[in-house]
Amino acid sequence: MKLLVLGGTNYFGMKAVQQLLDNGHDVTIATRGNKPNPFEGKAMHITLDARDASHEGWAEVTEQNWDAVFDNICYTADDARIIMDKFKDSIDHLYFTSSMAVYNGDIDGYSEADFDPLTYHIDPNIEVNYGEGKRQVEQVLFTEAPFKLTAFRFPIVLDLDDYTERLHFYVEKVMNDEVVYFMDPKNKVNYVKGTKAAESIVWAIENQKEGIYNISSRNAITVETFIAWLEEMTGKEVKVEYTNDRTHESPFSTVYDQYLRSDKIEAEGFELNNLEDWLKPLIQDIAQEG
Repeated sequence: MKLLVLGGTNYFGMKAVQQLLDNGHDVTIATRGNKPNPFEGKAMHITLDARDASHEGWAEVTEQNWDAVFDNICYTADDARIIMDKFKDSIDHLYFTSSMAVYNGDIDGYSEADFDPLTYHIDPNIEVNYGEGKRQVEQVLFTEAPFKLTAFRFPIVLDLDDYTERLHFYVEKVMNDEVVYFMDPKNKVNYVKGTKAAESIVWAIENQKEGIYNISSRNAITVETFIAWLEEMTGKEVKVEYTNDRTHESPFSTVYDQYLRSDKIEAEGFELNNLEDWLKPLIQDIAQEG
């Protein structure tokens, strides 16, 4: 397949590109060019600011035919409208990264039906944070786009090379005997490994899957269990305090349960993994790396 990836030089987007190349696909990445092409000699690179409709890079992008496009950088309704305009006559399928952040409310695990972009109304006066931006992207694309769509709703993505270092934050606090803060020890959470997120993208593209997919680990754990795993894998006692004081917020602290149910993608043949199988070894790797 001849594929265009918007983004692809960072984290799980880069992992997805590598897997696509390993599987023999013809891949071109389009980025602003702030980083060197990590796939020099393997994937073509187009310099493009995809959020600027007048950027000169669009000429090179739109003069070519693509079997599919994977957009890993679409954050707002305006971004989505640019994508629709540029590709309305030239592609059959757009795959794009969304987020668990589209969901709201205290629910025992979010399923895909818990946010429906077809019925969502965009309030022009609302503050557009990350979650609202992704809701608007989905609403615009699923109600207006003339091509097929696949949205990947990921929770927090973790791996050794996570540039946000959210899991690293906790490991470092523990190793330095510092306090970590959470709101409620009974809140349930789950995550996805960066390599598994990349695998799901490649799986969907190669199988031409259409629609909305949650992708997470198969199970969820309580904050209490996460703390126990930190202690087990670092060999240190965790100094933890539970408080509703938002000034002490930490990356994994939640007001209520915040995890995905990913039964749909698993029922269609994509193999999920259990959280314990990869998160505990990852904690240990980060502790040893530090």
